Amino acid sequence: MTTAAQSDVFSKLCRIMSATQFDAATRQDIEQFFAHCREGMDTNSEKLLATLYLKALNQKIHSERIGENIYLGKYDISQIQLFNILIEKFPFVKYSQQITNNAIVAEMQGEAEVTLMDIGIGLGTQVLNIIERCKSLDNLKKLHVVGIEPFGDALEKAGKNILAQNGQAPFEITFTGIQNSVENIDLTSIPGLGGKIIVNASLALHHIQTDAQRQATIAQVKALNPGAFFLIEPNVNHYEPDFFKRFVSSYHHFSNIFQVIDRIENVSNDDKNALKLFFGREIEDVIGKEEQDRFEKHEPATHWINRLKLSRFNIQSEALSGPVSAGCGVEIQYHKEGFIGFTHVEETVLAIIYAN
Repeated sequence: MTTAAQSDVFSKLCRIMSATQFDAATRQDIEQFFAHCREGMDTNSEKLLATLYLKALNQKIHSERIGENIYLGKYDISQIQLFNILIEKFPFVKYSQQITNNAIVAEMQGEAEVTLMDIGIGLGTQVLNIIERCKSLDNLKKLHVVGIEPFGDALEKAGKNILAQNGQAPFEITFTGIQNSVENIDLTSIPGLGGKIIVNASLALHHIQTDAQRQATIAQVKALNPGAFFLIEPNVNHYEPDFFKRFVSSYHHFSNIFQVIDRIENVSNDDKNALKLFFGREIEDVIGKEEQDRFEKHEPATHWINRLKLSRFNIQSEALSGPVSAGCGVEIQYHKEGFIGFTHVEETVLAIIYAN
């Protein structure tokens, strides 16, 4: 991917995204540019990224000129295979969870009883990795996992997989599953919160829709008096209401993600493109939906840190340790604003925040 090619694609996208009206001539221009980007998008990340933005824009302006089925089956890999690439190869996911899991297990050292509250537990994969690490802890006698997850099928599987660790771990494991969004829950009323409380929110809190709800949720976590609170969040402003500013911010964010994907070793080009299409769902949300319907409202790490401080949390992120380099051109370092940042070139894509 050359700098000139990137500039040409980005400049053309900027002209389209800044349009104030989408008349017949503008829609034809979009269609022609879409056809141009489709030509060679299999091996050109900028072109593939541009098609995702144009497809999202097409949804926003309710145009039928760009077909909805252009990607179906093109890079079709199983969800398990995609998930394995994310966990094992994609440095943002692999190392952010590794750093966080190490810190969580360190917080459990010397504790006989721990409650681990996982906001957005999904299938419970991160918690299972933590449990595996905890098997070496001599003092731990009971681990109570509280899983908060709006999707019932995932929550049920998480509970079964976590409870199946009983008998394999040298401590008792209990599980409380709550099928709801965290902003709708009174966290202090959850039963059985015994021992040291550790709260983990990995790529979850940006789904909370309003600033007031985000602040209230953090205040509720503080009311639990947790020994530690960990947040993993994308470091980009998709909360921005101005459409063009949001586009520019998101383009730089996803362009760097795609460049990192291109540098993953021992993964086929088709699998890399499938991984890129996975992020196409977020682009569709950021660009293609009306404000009231958007779900992926990411914010810069500094916004989360400000909320944490308002709720009288102490920021301890400088205590986190991990590799300086995550591979694929990604550097990991502490930022004086209070977070661990994962940076590719000049774009800090992801942040870890550690508070207590």
